[in-house]
Amino acid sequence: MKKFSLLLILLFLFMLQSCTTRKQMLYLQDLDTYANSTLNYASTKVQPNDILKIDVSDLNPIVAAPFNNSTATFTSQTSVEMMKLTGYLVTPQGNITMPILNEIKVSNLTPANVESKIKERLINEGYLVNPTVQVRVVNNKFTILGEVNSPGVLSFTEESISLLDAIGMAKDLTYSAIRTDVKIIREFEGKRLVYHVDLTTASWMSNPDFRIRQNDVIVVTPNKLKANSGGVIKDPLQVLGLAISLTAVILLLTK
Repeated sequence: MKKFSLLLILLFLFMLQSCTTRKQMLYLQDLDTYANSTLNYASTKVQPNDILKIDVSDLNPIVAAPFNNSTATFTSQTSVEMMKLTGYLVTPQGNITMPILNEIKVSNLTPANVESKIKERLINEGYLVNPTVQVRVVNNKFTILGEVNSPGVLSFTEESISLLDAIGMAKDLTYSAIRTDVKIIREFEGKRLVYHVDLTTASWMSNPDFRIRQNDVIVVTPNKLKANSGGVIKDPLQVLGLAISLTAVILLLTK
């Protein structure tokens, strides 16, 4: 009987260690504290391997046509892919090559800066009098790995999205995810930056660095139980079921 009691105590201690507390699970627990806080947005900058869609227009479409890669109009689901194929790929040196204007340095400039730079050249070099230039990155994507329900490489059309948007696109974190230390890995101006985000608080939400940008990588670490099990245990509730079943078997054998 003493052995049986000791076994029950050990099972209880194991379950206690493996359980996740409410404080570790809930998102944005102090959200009301940061209500009405100021939002800060930072424009993203063009990086190597970005694909730019550049449209040049003028009151006279004929004179603007030579500066556009393609004048075709695409519709349906394939339009984004077609824009990628006809867009301008930023080289590792940070350049693009446009018709007539040839090579243009665009890396570390915002899309608005690139628009101004191209417009200035068109005017100063006497090609167009009052052109309109629109620049957009069309291959925005991020990678999310680890304890999410749908990991992988996901695309977005905005200039940047919130971390919560990115997690939602991956169908939320799993029960085994550590919510107090979600990592964002970013390449910026030739450097690799790493940010650590505690999702249980709302203090990070006003920081523009924590918005997801082109080519970001999000890593969600598993808790100790999941990590130590080598991924065999998907959910701590499995441990509870196993413990109950084991206890029932022991009770039957000891009667």
